[in-house]
Amino acid sequence: MGDNPTVKSAEEETGLQPLNAAPGEPQPPQNTPAVSDPTLDVPPGLQNLPPPFQPFVLGLDAANTRTKNKQSISPATYPSNSEFEDLVKAGLKPEGPARAESVKAEDVKWPEGYREIMKRVESDGEERDLKVFRVVQGKNKSEMFVVSVDLENDRLVGVRFPEQ
Repeated sequence: MGDNPTVKSAEEETGLQPLNAAPGEPQPPQNTPAVSDPTLDVPPGLQNLPPPFQPFVLGLDAANTRTKNKQSISPATYPSNSEFEDLVKAGLKPEGPARAESVKAEDVKWPEGYREIMKRVESDGEERDLKVFRVVQGKNKSEMFVVSVDLENDRLVGVRFPEQ
């Protein structure tokens, strides 16, 4: 029984403990990096981002959309909308179906502090070569993904945040 007198009284009257008992183990922080493959490290520049930004790492071959031949990947080459959609589904486990579309950066309503975050994304991928995707899940949920290609490690790095 807990220290709360109301809960204690209810437990004594019913002989039952509340359904929403305290968790048995600590809950993870809500802003942890989303990593598709545990062998991929989150770049230092993307660690400890303030909410609502969440760092993510996706291996370029997570959905068999790329080859390991780095000569075939240039900084300007990003996954197509459908390839990015496949990468998100394979790596980040969205709930239900997801649809990805690339959008222009000027069309995004950015959260406060985004300029500093964009600099951090650029520092971990190809400088000044970012792509923005909107991923729509269900009727009312969409997230923005700011992506940079990390050619050295054959992966996409970036941040995601709820659409404003």
